[in-house]
Amino acid sequence: MSRYKMTRGQLNSVLLTAAIATLVLLMWQIVELLQTQRLNQQLIEVSQSVGIVETPKNASQHAEWYFAYGYQLRRNRLYDASAEAYGHAERYADSPEQLSHIYYNLGNIYLLQAIDLAEDLVVNRAMAMADVAKDFYKSALRQNPDFWAAKYNFEAAQRLSRDLPLGEAVITDPDTPSSEELWSALPGFPIGLP
Repeated sequence: MSRYKMTRGQLNSVLLTAAIATLVLLMWQIVELLQTQRLNQQLIEVSQSVGIVETPKNASQHAEWYFAYGYQLRRNRLYDASAEAYGHAERYADSPEQLSHIYYNLGNIYLLQAIDLAEDLVVNRAMAMADVAKDFYKSALRQNPDFWAAKYNFEAAQRLSRDLPLGEAVITDPDTPSSEELWSALPGFPIGLP
């Protein structure tokens, strides 16, 4: 068995290399920590905003910033700007989990708009928005088939599309007697008629 002996110079060089590598790693970790702290501060500012804010220069590579910004815009009912922010988040998403949540939130934006339009009796646009919402929920489920909230909202969008009447709705005076009875919309023949 032979033993390898290091000279003092070789030992110093190995230790110096290890110290430099440790220092570089430590500096890299500090830079990452500072970037994370800056991003967290920006996310706090976004969560406290009421309207559209200017996108920070260093947020351009972070899906998290655009995701939080899109969520905040949706809470403030700025749907178009929210969808645009989620579109940016989609470009920078780095995992199927992030993509599934982005698609889920995009589906929520369109489903909320469909519900608002259905309440205002703008049926054709409500159906179109519900169809777009279903497409986004399907995309979320392709990324994560076990995403229960996306399954639930997909079903809600399907029910909304199915339950809306065909064509544009006409608002009538509630005091005017209706020419149709409730049973006439049911399939089959009513019992008791000749």
